[in-house]
Amino acid sequence: MAAFWILCALAIATVAGALLFQARRIKARHLRFARAPSPAASPEGTRLVDAPRALYHGTTFADGTALLLPAWKEACVCDLWATEAAVFIQREGPGALLCIELRAIEDAALHRAFAPLAEKELPMLRLRWRRGGETVVTELSLRGGAASLETLRREIHLRQGNVAAQLAPLLSQVPK
Repeated sequence: MAAFWILCALAIATVAGALLFQARRIKARHLRFARAPSPAASPEGTRLVDAPRALYHGTTFADGTALLLPAWKEACVCDLWATEAAVFIQREGPGALLCIELRAIEDAALHRAFAPLAEKELPMLRLRWRRGGETVVTELSLRGGAASLETLRREIHLRQGNVAAQLAPLLSQVPK
C-alpha cells in the first residue's frame, strides 16, 4: 500500500513539474513579445492609407496560441493608417496605439474568414510579422472590402525595403 502512495506522489510531482515548465515557457514567450523595444516609427508621417472604422480582429502567435496582452488580443473597431514606416492601429475610444513596422512584416495576404465582431464572413488581411523573436499574425478588415485591403497589402509590400531581393528570382527567369 505504501508503494502505491509513493508512486502516486511521484506521478503528481512529475505532472506538476511538467506544468510548471510549460507555464514558464509560455510566460517567457509573452514577455519576449511585450518587452521588445517599441518601434521608433512616428504616427505623424504622411498617410499612404487611411481607414477609419476598420475592424481589428486580434493578434496571435503564428502557431495559433492566443496573445495574452489585452491591447493586442481583443478584437475591436479601430482607426487604421499606414505610413512609409509602419501600420498604425488606434483602438476605439482612448485605446492603445498599436504599431507594426513595415520592415518587421514577413507576409501580407488576403483571405476570407468569419469575423465574430461583425457576425459574418469578411475579407481580411493577414499580416505575419516578427517582434521579440516571435512570429505573430494580425488580422484586419477595412471598409471598402477586398479593394481597400489590396491597396493596403500593396503599400506594405512596396515599402518593406526588400522588394528587389524578393523580385530578383522572378526577374532572372528566362521566359519560355
